[in-house]
Amino acid sequence: MTCAYSEMYLEDAMRTLGEAVDFALCDQGLNSAELTAILSNALEMRQFERGMPRVICGMSGDELAREIIAGAGLKPVECRESYPLDRSPQYWAGWVLAYTQWTSSLCFSDLFEVAPLDWIIGSYHPLHEASEDKFAQIVIGKWNKAQAGKKGLKAARKAAGLTQKQLAAQSGIKLRAIQLYEQNQLDLRRASVSSALALANTLECAIEDLIWQPIVLEYDSQLCSSEKL
Repeated sequence: MTCAYSEMYLEDAMRTLGEAVDFALCDQGLNSAELTAILSNALEMRQFERGMPRVICGMSGDELAREIIAGAGLKPVECRESYPLDRSPQYWAGWVLAYTQWTSSLCFSDLFEVAPLDWIIGSYHPLHEASEDKFAQIVIGKWNKAQAGKKGLKAARKAAGLTQKQLAAQSGIKLRAIQLYEQNQLDLRRASVSSALALANTLECAIEDLIWQPIVLEYDSQLCSSEKL
């Protein structure tokens, strides 16, 4: 899958968001739930998702946090004169959050649905000793599991109140094919147009509603490691 933006910006982005989260929680005094809500709706975070240089490497994390906090209608405290040498769990939360967004290309608001900041910070032990890829795999696994109940052929069939056998009979698609589609053993995106349309018409939904596939992370980071924290 395609990452959110060029890898050349990744380490700067991770450092910036790590500093921003640490500043907002430790210096500004916001709690994790408040900051999760603010970040979910911030314009700067949508720009961050697209790799806009101004926000991922054109300002410090403190400056980014102050801009986001001000945008939420709060009065930000002053930037720190120096940054502590010891990296906090809050810093780590921003660091791995930036990595997970980059490697998955999901929106931050989507990631927060399954991994709010309090959960990420609570995962500091023992995950801060693991690779960023390991953390990302756990979060995307949670995302895939949550989405599986909302999207795809199985979810649409259940919403229509049909069994696999009933769907096969009404759509004219073989029962075994339906089973394999739901188990992601066959890719419905590669089915014939007539087959996909038959399923969509039977379930009274759009073809796009049926072809959701779980995110598979293929990137194995060699750039980032906990040693750089």
